[in-house]
Amino acid sequence: MKKFALIVAIILFSGVISGQTEKITPKPDNVTVVTDKTTPNAETETGTLIVMVRGFKSTDGQLMVALFNGPSNFPDKTPYKGTYVEISANEEVIKFENLPYGDYAVSVLHDLNNDGKMDKNVLGIPTDGYGFSNNVMDKYGPPTFLQASFVFNNKDEARVIDLEYGIPKAK
Repeated sequence: MKKFALIVAIILFSGVISGQTEKITPKPDNVTVVTDKTTPNAETETGTLIVMVRGFKSTDGQLMVALFNGPSNFPDKTPYKGTYVEISANEEVIKFENLPYGDYAVSVLHDLNNDGKMDKNVLGIPTDGYGFSNNVMDKYGPPTFLQASFVFNNKDEARVIDLEYGIPKAK
């Protein structure tokens, strides 16, 4: 049942990110920058979150990245910020600039055929790559916000997410 919930969550995540993101073409140095269009309050401390996604099976398709700032949306509702990136290497780097300090979680999807959703085989097992911050995985469903969340409170902070294809392996 949890595996089914993971698949449903990723499919829903794939659908909602399209309405809340902007497509950003990767920079020549293979770094995608996502900036906030609103100016943060002068009293609010902000920084740059760097997310490295690695372990792509191929450069086909696109990478969908969603940043969540609370448990009520994670992982299958509207993200706080998100982007689509063309894949050009075995790893991609995305920067979220001017990000207010706080608790966040990241969800990623390697959309192999650019259809904007999680694809699965006839048994319901995901065929697209996916991952979450803290590299938390469960064979039976998506992690909770608490499991995937981290405290962002530095001017520059990096997180690495390893992609998983199919059912997660036991760790």
